[in-house]
Amino acid sequence: MKTGDGGVPHRELPLLEILSLKEWRRLLLETFSMLGVITALQHWLGTVDVLGLPHPYWLPVLLASCQYGVNGGLIASVAASAIYLAQLSPPSAVQDYYAYARMVAVQPATWLATALVLGGLRNLHIHQFQELADQLAAMRRRANDLSGGIERAAIEIYALERRLALETGSAAAFSRSLALIDLSSRRSAAQSCGELFRVATGASTMAVYLRDRGGYVPVWAIADDNIRPTGSMQSLSVLAVEAMIIEDESRELRPSASDLEPRLERHVVRVPPSGDAAAQLAVIVCDLDESRDASEFYRRADEIGRAFATILYACPDAAPEKQS
Repeated sequence: MKTGDGGVPHRELPLLEILSLKEWRRLLLETFSMLGVITALQHWLGTVDVLGLPHPYWLPVLLASCQYGVNGGLIASVAASAIYLAQLSPPSAVQDYYAYARMVAVQPATWLATALVLGGLRNLHIHQFQELADQLAAMRRRANDLSGGIERAAIEIYALERRLALETGSAAAFSRSLALIDLSSRRSAAQSCGELFRVATGASTMAVYLRDRGGYVPVWAIADDNIRPTGSMQSLSVLAVEAMIIEDESRELRPSASDLEPRLERHVVRVPPSGDAAAQLAVIVCDLDESRDASEFYRRADEIGRAFATILYACPDAAPEKQS
């Protein structure tokens, strides 16, 4: 394998492949048909040597050499020489021996030499044509690879644009939620931070429970991205919340009834995110699809939980209002 112009590899044809005759049946048919026609015309019209005109057997030799290369020229020259020698009359007693030998050998030798020269040029042309064909095929493969790469890049760019648009929309919603935080009381702040938590984590079903006199009171909730009234929700005791936290921390994947059925898992986020139960100001209970990345959720939830706790510490410690 060699490298041609432009660094495109091409295969180098061996000598036997260059000289091989792919269309030998066609070559034999054309060569012997032409020789047969010429011989028949000579037989009917008689053999007349016209001064300045080449022997008629030159025609098949030249055509075969130019069309099929060395192999075709050799076959045509050998066939023409055989017919030519068969048509020669035996030497007469008065004929010069060297003149007769020259007449016998000159035509076949020139046919053979011409077949080698023209056939060699034709083989070189075939070889160069094959080289160009290999280069063209390699260029087409490169073009196809480049086209596929461009298509994949376009798909990735489109996905990045959509992701950027979504993140930009989330950032805008996050900014709006920050601007709408109400610091008049812890309950109002908890309700405002609930929307902030939803935007930051992407949770669609969640409830915010604010700690109050030994229990946790629901102050804000959504179900499937729809606001849910908290009046029908029950308060949670400290023991119930601790049990939910322990279950969340020790959760292991359990085999579901069907792998095709989505299963929700309950996650509990402490506010602030610490192990000291006495320092808890609120908890956020979220129902998430088990296919979601829990580590990414908890990373964002912990960050929002710290900010949530800072906001609650800054608010007046007023008793939670009656559930709506």
